[in-house]
Amino acid sequence: MNEPIKKSILVVDDEPSVLHSLKALLQDKYDLTTTERADEALSILKRGKKFDLLILDYRLSDMDGLTLFKKIRQDDRVTPILFMSAYGTKELLIKMLEVRAHAFIDKPWDNIDLGKKISRLLGLNPFEMVHRNLKIDMNSLSIKIHRAVQYIDRHFNSPALSLEKVSQAVSLHPKYLSASFKEECGIGFHDYLTEVRINRAINLLKDPHRIIKQVSGEVGFSDQSYFSKVFQNKVGSSPSSYRRQG
Repeated sequence: MNEPIKKSILVVDDEPSVLHSLKALLQDKYDLTTTERADEALSILKRGKKFDLLILDYRLSDMDGLTLFKKIRQDDRVTPILFMSAYGTKELLIKMLEVRAHAFIDKPWDNIDLGKKISRLLGLNPFEMVHRNLKIDMNSLSIKIHRAVQYIDRHFNSPALSLEKVSQAVSLHPKYLSASFKEECGIGFHDYLTEVRINRAINLLKDPHRIIKQVSGEVGFSDQSYFSKVFQNKVGSSPSSYRRQG
């Protein structure tokens, strides 16, 4: 029987003692990558490695954690982010709310509390439910189709995402990608992209502070009316009606 694939975590903290402690606590259970510098973290992310969770220190030697957070969110609007800080002031907590960080924990932390937060955040992957609902077994896909699905999951919020862009990213001809995607995933490229976008929209609509236009943009629709039409077709009610019913 194959070993289950470990969830991957990137930790960015400029204190070697903190990284040592987190390695001792987490490396047996998770695929752990650590770095002391924000610029190295950005380099790691740009190289394309996919992480299920990012843990960021609020104060780093080369860049503050909020700036790093914003730079990451320019390309990745999905991966859960946990902030850590030894300065758990009211002002800091307000900043965490403003940038919509998924969680925050004080240093020194309680190991049980940290473990619970990490487990909860790793359950937030918005695409695992889509994969399950569509009966897509990610482990059974060919390498390039697996990468194509990952690319869609990462870039679904871009209105410019297209079959051609994904084809270029995974080095396949668009027609071949389209046919192989349908054969291996059991659903066409565009239908899968729509499933991902609408599933994400459903989750975002649970936040009463997000207006419909904002949700539309965050899931890759440049036209709110078209977003509402697609949402209505998939869910059976308009975004505003769905929010009221929830």
